[in-house]
Amino acid sequence: MPPLILNSPLLEALLRRIPEGFVHVSTLMQHFRGLQRRQLEHLTNEAVGFDGEYFYLKESVTPEDIASIRSWARPQLPNIRNDGLVTGETIADLIVLRKAGKPKRFTKAEKYVVDSLNSDPPYFDISNSELTHQSLDRLFEAGFLRNNGSYYYDPLKFSETSILEAARRRRIREMSDLVTQRLQERPGWTAPQQEVISLVGEDGLKEMLSFGAVSRFSVPLRTPPYSDTWVRLKTGDFQAAQAAALAATRVDDAAWGDFILQAGDILRDPTKPGETVRGQVIARTYTVAGAAKRLQLRPETIAQAVNQKLLPSFVDPENTQRIPAAEIEAVATSEVRYTVLADFEMVRARDIALVLNIPFPKMLRKLRKVGLRQPRIAWSLIKGKWGLPATYHEFRQTLRTKIAEAQRIKEEKRRAEAEQLELDRQRRRELQERLVAAFPTWQHEGRSDQQIVLHVGPPNSGKTHDALQVLANASAGWYLAPLRLLAFEVFERLNRMGVRCNLLTGEEHVDVDGATITAATIEMFNPTRSGDCVVIDEAQMLADPDRGWAWTRALMEAQSPVIHVVSPSTARSLIEQMAASAAIPIVVRKHERLAPIEVIERPWNLRDLPERTILVAFSRQNVLELKTTLENWRRRVSVVYGSLPPEVRRKQADRFAEGQTEICIATDAVGMGLNLPADNVCFYEVRKFDGRNVRLLSPGEVQQIGGRAGRFGLSQSGQVGALRREDLNQVRRLFFAAPAVLTHARVAPTVTDLEMIPGTLAEKLSEWAALKSIPQSLRGALEVAELAERVELAKMLTRHDEAILGLAAAYQLVNAPTRQNSRDYWQQCARAIIERKSLPVPPVSSSHVTDSIDLDRLEMYISYADIYLWLSQRREFEEYAPDAHDVRFQRAEWSEAIDRALLRRLKTRRPRRENT
Repeated sequence: MPPLILNSPLLEALLRRIPEGFVHVSTLMQHFRGLQRRQLEHLTNEAVGFDGEYFYLKESVTPEDIASIRSWARPQLPNIRNDGLVTGETIADLIVLRKAGKPKRFTKAEKYVVDSLNSDPPYFDISNSELTHQSLDRLFEAGFLRNNGSYYYDPLKFSETSILEAARRRRIREMSDLVTQRLQERPGWTAPQQEVISLVGEDGLKEMLSFGAVSRFSVPLRTPPYSDTWVRLKTGDFQAAQAAALAATRVDDAAWGDFILQAGDILRDPTKPGETVRGQVIARTYTVAGAAKRLQLRPETIAQAVNQKLLPSFVDPENTQRIPAAEIEAVATSEVRYTVLADFEMVRARDIALVLNIPFPKMLRKLRKVGLRQPRIAWSLIKGKWGLPATYHEFRQTLRTKIAEAQRIKEEKRRAEAEQLELDRQRRRELQERLVAAFPTWQHEGRSDQQIVLHVGPPNSGKTHDALQVLANASAGWYLAPLRLLAFEVFERLNRMGVRCNLLTGEEHVDVDGATITAATIEMFNPTRSGDCVVIDEAQMLADPDRGWAWTRALMEAQSPVIHVVSPSTARSLIEQMAASAAIPIVVRKHERLAPIEVIERPWNLRDLPERTILVAFSRQNVLELKTTLENWRRRVSVVYGSLPPEVRRKQADRFAEGQTEICIATDAVGMGLNLPADNVCFYEVRKFDGRNVRLLSPGEVQQIGGRAGRFGLSQSGQVGALRREDLNQVRRLFFAAPAVLTHARVAPTVTDLEMIPGTLAEKLSEWAALKSIPQSLRGALEVAELAERVELAKMLTRHDEAILGLAAAYQLVNAPTRQNSRDYWQQCARAIIERKSLPVPPVSSSHVTDSIDLDRLEMYISYADIYLWLSQRREFEEYAPDAHDVRFQRAEWSEAIDRALLRRLKTRRPRRENT
């Protein structure tokens, strides 16, 4: 049975059947489990009011009425059937029925009861009157009375729970009055807890404590049970109550008289003889702990001496064991008596090792040889052994000297470390100042003639299209993309338009005769040869922790007269702030979505997904499992995920765009750049693993991915949805929520920066990141890049390796495109370069793919090929890559094999859920 949903009509029906005419929100939330606080204000109507805590029937009660009885009123909800209907008559209808059956005249007893119900308390206790149940029969028949076993009350005015709470509070007030009267007769307005319990019982005291009339506190005793609990009035002074309790529990001074003779005549401190009898006994005796301190022995040793009758003692009226001071002073001045006691002393094995100046493990072996295995050993068993002193006095003196020396050495070490730490801090401050001074100003001669044109808008608003139209008419320039796939699409697009364009990515370089425009991945941009126009696409990547530095460099170092920047509105303020920091004029062009889009009302079913739908999952495994599931249902499917080679992604996307496949199952790789003319985007899941945690998608992510629905000129409109109701609700909320505004772009170190920092390359990179050497004026807009992967690669290089390579080449080397599973291959390549050998060619492997394991293998080998080709494109390493042509050919074969495999059914597990 689905849970009941509270709405305005149902709430009104409930209130009309509640005698008090109001109900607290907590009562509703306990009954209607899915009710959220943000929904409450939507439950009111012309008849129902809400004051923030209570819903009430406007015609029956006002907020002022509620305030007068809210302390004890506990309205109950009437019965609600599973179908949501409320049973029983309304209070108004019951009042009409009551009037119809009302006696024409009340008897004296009846009138007395009816009047009592209109006063405070709103109930009648028949046990405290001479009335009988039979004398009130007519009131029961007419519905004026109800009996809950203890009280009579009017059921049309109050719920039974309200009557019980009112009676409880009245009972507590009566008990409080009784206890208050008794306590106010006592000093400090306090008494032992047992005395209060004898008045009102344990349950009564608990209720008074919960009501706040009284409080409890503990009183320490010097005899068992060593503490007692007292009760005091909350309105009284706590210190006065505490003083009164202590005075009442203090042992009488006269009780100490019998112990004067046992204490003896010797004072512990001649200047403090004691004023009371108790004080005189204490002044002439030691406690066990005090005696141990005086003799520099452990309390356990003194206690053992007392038990062995080597020291006389007695127990005082406060149950404390005392030893005459005369006895302790005699031991302190007698070597013979002291030695007898010291033989009981337990010595730590670690202290013995310190006195003998030998390592602790060696000391343990010595002790085991003589049968001693405990961590503490009696002094009598070891004195004089292995060169130890013959007396405990000498042992303690030697130990103190050794400890003092160890502490001195430790302090000197601490001081030296502190001095070194301060020197390191000073060095780092100076280094940071030098790095800040070397930070680029981003100024050049052509700044005054430059302009940034910022294209902002949602997906499918024509931002990139408009920017490319300007680039196509420029005499020279660049298109800068985050992905090889995007760069390749623009490369093909411009050449089809008759605009000659080169392609430059980390792995390949295609020169077109006569071309002066280059489509490139953004890391390959050369700012000093910017041409007349630069287009920076997906500029929200400025804030990407790993790669954002490349967008920052392109934006701030491009020297073309005009820079077209394409981004969603979330990056606008950040880009404007950065432009202002370099005094670059900026013009903002807002773009609106070109095709309508909506979030569907009801979830889709996986089996019946409409054609031209992108199904979004956030793991490669889920993508492949969904592929198998849908293909088993005879659906034609494309797949797109991040680790697929760009060429394969493009072919899969093209098949979907051309209608060869009905569904494109994709990760968030579709959120950027792929030209997918989809009518619909369906979220298979709304949570993703971000490398650290599984988290809910952000509004920006949902809008970027969902915005792929309804591509202008390719689809009539767009729909965004999900497979489960709860996921659809999240998609709707996130799609229309304001996305987080980007606040910081990223910057990476230059070789010049790293040259200033001492240490290995890994240490240089880590130190640069830790120093955050950004000028104060830019700290509100810039953060250092995430260098974790580069640091991990740098750790694989030794100092000797770095010396052979040189800093610039080593830094270039760690910028290679690696993943965790390709680091070993990268290390093999690095070793070959260091040894001046040819790079290892990726393993030659069968291109046959039957399952996801084969797919894993080929994807990994392609990642190896990407590293090889990336290195082959760097002038520092190109001489070590003689097989680049063959590797590129092999990579293409592997990509073709993957694409062919994805046209077939692969062996994979089924997805976690098929439909909802």
